[in-house]
Amino acid sequence: MPKRKAPTIQQAGAIIVRQGKSEPRVLLVTARRNPGTWIFPKGHIESGETRREAAVREAQEEAGVNGKVAASAGSMTFDYGTNRYRVHYFIVVTGDSGKEREGRRMRWCRFKQALRKLSYKEAGDVLRKAWPLVESTLKRRARRSTKKK
Repeated sequence: MPKRKAPTIQQAGAIIVRQGKSEPRVLLVTARRNPGTWIFPKGHIESGETRREAAVREAQEEAGVNGKVAASAGSMTFDYGTNRYRVHYFIVVTGDSGKEREGRRMRWCRFKQALRKLSYKEAGDVLRKAWPLVESTLKRRARRSTKKK
């Protein structure tokens, strides 16, 4: 009898961004299990929680950042051990600087720095595809805040 494949575990992740002095910055954190691995905050989706809500919660839990979801940023699938995971990423905009939590390190990076620092090619691919949306979202927010003054 063939082995049944385990279902794919659904997770949510946050590509946390804020406007830097001259260009957008993206926040990376180290993985809890492997402190040398740089990733976006991500994790399980709790019962009754939407993917968006989970992404915002993970940003708070893993990086001490409060933010709002601006857009969906795509997804990636990976295998770890005997499990397959699918992470649904969202662009989370914040004005917070964050706080290292859960024994993780964190770093605000420019786009090219983030691509070099991310430990997984697939995460870099998600960031590359999402970056034009990051830039347009932050520009739009900057224009709105200028109009309010």
